[in-house]
Amino acid sequence: MHNHSIRYDTRESVMAALVELMALQIPVEDVAPVLCTIGPVDLDLLADCMNDVGLNDDRAIAA
Repeated sequence: MHNHSIRYDTRESVMAALVELMALQIPVEDVAPVLCTIGPVDLDLLADCMNDVGLNDDRAIAA
């Protein structure tokens, strides 16, 4: 049996996940742990995408 977990290793997959997490108002510090429970995450790419949308560790993601 193959494992078909979601991989967050493209800009498109990471940005789509960020949009969903923004809608759920997930705190910024919880973004990486939440995504890691779903599948492998390129943490450098995640950091780049979070910077691109103006997120930092001092505030929650707001829709």
